[in-house]
Amino acid sequence: MRRIIISRRLKLGGSFADIKNKIETDSKYAGLKNLCIFNREENELVYRTEKIYPNRSEHTKRIPVLFLFSNPLPASVERELFLSEPHSKTFWERLFESKHFRLTGEAINLKCWNESTPKLLGQIMLEGEYESLFLLYFHCLYPIPTSKPEDLKGLFKSAPHIWEEIKTSSNRELVKLTKDEQIKHIVVFKAGVFRTITKTKVKGWGKKDAIHEFLKSGDKEKYWGVDSNGVYIYLSLHTRAKNWKDDKGQCYFTRFLDLIFTRIKETI
Repeated sequence: MRRIIISRRLKLGGSFADIKNKIETDSKYAGLKNLCIFNREENELVYRTEKIYPNRSEHTKRIPVLFLFSNPLPASVERELFLSEPHSKTFWERLFESKHFRLTGEAINLKCWNESTPKLLGQIMLEGEYESLFLLYFHCLYPIPTSKPEDLKGLFKSAPHIWEEIKTSSNRELVKLTKDEQIKHIVVFKAGVFRTITKTKVKGWGKKDAIHEFLKSGDKEKYWGVDSNGVYIYLSLHTRAKNWKDDKGQCYFTRFLDLIFTRIKETI
């Protein structure tokens, strides 16, 4: 049975005591503290994380597309679904407002969540039970849950070798996922992640005015490209911008998704 929440292990070696103390005493890591246990015998951190990998063999005619995030938010892991915490859950409204995706049936009201919504929506995403030419995968470049990506790097400040190992293994895992699932399109939601995997610098991406001007321009492919493995990479908006609207009341976030998925269709 496919699951969203899984357990992962990280060897800490001689840095075990220092990192354990940081997680247990630093308020920045309170969310991670609730999602992990420490195995002293093996000097390792055992933590919960999230991913959504549907069964592509059941949807062979659909185009697999990977949604790539920086790292999980502890609150979403606790709720057992990506972007399910109160400040993030309108992501799902924006997604299914896109002309490329439609929920079927009446099991879920995305404007009125209840306790069962994350589980029901998660199952829909795992099974690919929505109308679309595309089949969505959700993956985090770095699997360890923290509230901010920079907090993750800070956790291993005293053990830079572990951070380097995390980055190396994360890159290998991403490459393996795209090859195993024959994924040729990755949608990124953070400029930092886009820069990491494409080596392309992005300026002004967190400003509404810059987004507005970009959409008005004819250069729609400025932040689209192909990596060394032949995978197309697309930079969408940061999820914090999911409720920004243009002067016609349309959400920029959904407009970007429409542009990207229209482009993906053109590559077929």
